[in-house]
Amino acid sequence: FEHLLLFDVLLGRHIEHQNGDNFSVHSTINWLGTAVSSHYVMRSGTHYAEFEITGMPSVGIVRPMPNLDSGAIGDYCLFVGHQLSGSTELYPTFLAQRSDEWSACNVHACHYNCESGDMEWTDWNIEYEFVGWEGMEGCRTGDCVGLLLNLDEGTLAVYKNNRRLGVMKDGLSGSYCWHAGVGQDGDTVTISKARIPTMAPSSPN
Repeated sequence: FEHLLLFDVLLGRHIEHQNGDNFSVHSTINWLGTAVSSHYVMRSGTHYAEFEITGMPSVGIVRPMPNLDSGAIGDYCLFVGHQLSGSTELYPTFLAQRSDEWSACNVHACHYNCESGDMEWTDWNIEYEFVGWEGMEGCRTGDCVGLLLNLDEGTLAVYKNNRRLGVMKDGLSGSYCWHAGVGQDGDTVTISKARIPTMAPSSPN
């Protein structure tokens, strides 16, 4: 039996389920909100999810935090942000949820920026990167972003409309959940479980 992927945790006051569907979220104003598929914890093996996007959201992985009080988060929530952006005040709250299953790996949140294609990650302390990667491409409204987490190899790869772009981040270990971030009015993300795309054979001329 395969679990459906749902956004069962919403963090921030201005993120909502789209049309009451708990597999789709949207931003109601220009304010940062985050959705987590917390019921689906990835501890080993390979896991693939697809995200249909509208606007300029972000999608990625984050450590499981089952005891996080979502009602106490406040107006906004962002898992990955630069210290100078003012979006890191929740980092101590996230780190307080640490468990042994996080492992020694310090990549606690990592996401794909759909607008630019850049990768961001943080250890919720002092380590933060916003970088490009080989094969990087941005996305736009109507595109489908696929993320492949391979915890046997420690990699996170990105697909765009069923086409593999490349490995965005390596060195990963421990447990993770899928997450999505919205920040502009109208940003929408719909998550679904899918088969890993394979290269289709060329059509005869």
